[in-house]
Amino acid sequence: GAEIPSLRDIAVTVLALAVCTAIGFLFDHLDFPDTNIVTVYILGVLMISVLTKGYLCSMAGSLLSVVLFGFFLTEPRLSFQTYAVGYPITFAVMLASSVLTGTLASKLKDHARLSARSAFRVQVLFDTDRLLQKAKSNDDVLSVTCMQLSRLLDRSIVAYMKGENGMLSGRLYAEKKDTYAEKLLSDAERQTAEWVLQNGRRAGAATAQFGKSECLYLAIRAGGRVYGVIGIPMKPEKPDSFESSIVLSVVNECALAMDNAHNAAEKERAADFAKSEQLRADLLRSISHDLRTPLCSVSGNADTLLHNGNCLDEATKQQIYKDIYDDSEWLIGVVENLLYVTRLNDGRLKLELTDQLVDEVVNEAVSHLKKKSVGHKVTVRCDDLILARMDAQLIVQVIVNLIDNALKYTEQGSEICVSAEKQGRDAVIRVTDNGNGIADDMKPHIFEMFYTGKNTVADSRRSFGIGLTLCKSIVELHGGTLTLTDNVPHGCIFTFTLPLSEVTLNE
Repeated sequence: GAEIPSLRDIAVTVLALAVCTAIGFLFDHLDFPDTNIVTVYILGVLMISVLTKGYLCSMAGSLLSVVLFGFFLTEPRLSFQTYAVGYPITFAVMLASSVLTGTLASKLKDHARLSARSAFRVQVLFDTDRLLQKAKSNDDVLSVTCMQLSRLLDRSIVAYMKGENGMLSGRLYAEKKDTYAEKLLSDAERQTAEWVLQNGRRAGAATAQFGKSECLYLAIRAGGRVYGVIGIPMKPEKPDSFESSIVLSVVNECALAMDNAHNAAEKERAADFAKSEQLRADLLRSISHDLRTPLCSVSGNADTLLHNGNCLDEATKQQIYKDIYDDSEWLIGVVENLLYVTRLNDGRLKLELTDQLVDEVVNEAVSHLKKKSVGHKVTVRCDDLILARMDAQLIVQVIVNLIDNALKYTEQGSEICVSAEKQGRDAVIRVTDNGNGIADDMKPHIFEMFYTGKNTVADSRRSFGIGLTLCKSIVELHGGTLTLTDNVPHGCIFTFTLPLSEVTLNE
């Protein structure tokens, strides 16, 4: 409380005493008792204590109020002599009352200031915890931490993050501009920060290591991992012990948040790796199991033609040729799906979007399965001039897979219809069949990788279970959806959407 008064505090003190003296003259003119004038001066001292910083102004006000009262408002005027016997006691009581009042007011004011400061620090800690919970990346965590420290200490904060190849460039965080902040990113300061990053211990100002630095550098450390360094400037004044403990708490919260994010990322990577390994194992198992039948068929038929071709009649040969062709076509389709799935998983499947007539795309897909659809009735019903934005090759593959799925899992003679129409801003394409449908317990799983359900087909061929997964991924890449519904009274309807083109056709 012994800090040197500012010009403002001195002006407030002088003004308050001048007002009290003026009121004293007024009371004297109105013949009010001297006790009323003394009360006015005590009130003035109280106001000085409340409106100024520290104790000096209130103490000076107490003394000056007695001097002014004795000089201006007691007989004889403009003199420190008094004829009244009781005035010295009045002066003593007035001085004691003024000093006591001023001291109590100053203490109450200091207590209120400390309480407000403590509440502010608690609020900073609370806000830091809340904001760190919302942070999504290490950069967000670091930004929240440094801005909260800047708010707490009212100064710029410097921070360095650890990168893959060492420490990254320093960054300044401040709630308001600070000319002093320019010195915080110098090479000497960076050298101190690098030492802290490598050793995981504090260094810089107020320590034995790099004691001439502008900042005290603290490691953002959790366990054995150091994520970065935070620098706290020691000027214009050092943080007090309570502020220092809060700084350590905030930095520890920052380290804990970064460590939690690191552990979550590690866990996610481990889960992705395990999932990838499981997919790889499922793929190899499916390939070894499901490719054996068509490959053995191709090999057996070719062996028959090579060694016993002369003994076979022309009709039998034609049937063997057809079987070899069908098996080869099936294998080509499977390999194409595998390649698409691989490119999707690697993120290498790029869309080449163009505006296409939906009916032309549908007809091209149906023509691919012309030979395979013998024995089924496949019809096409498309509205004219539906122009959609799509990668035509991929959408043809989607329709081929959906029709091929219907061909495999419906009986001979079943009807399959491919239709297209406009609905709002989308082109809606449906592949409908009147087969036996799909059981309710299988429906939630049909778009899962390698899921083939319990259905079998006459020639024992089965899909790898990647066809519908691939279709769903391709449609979603286009911004559409792929869904399964029942075809009443029996059968399935696979429906997918594509965005209509913004180009309009003049009919």
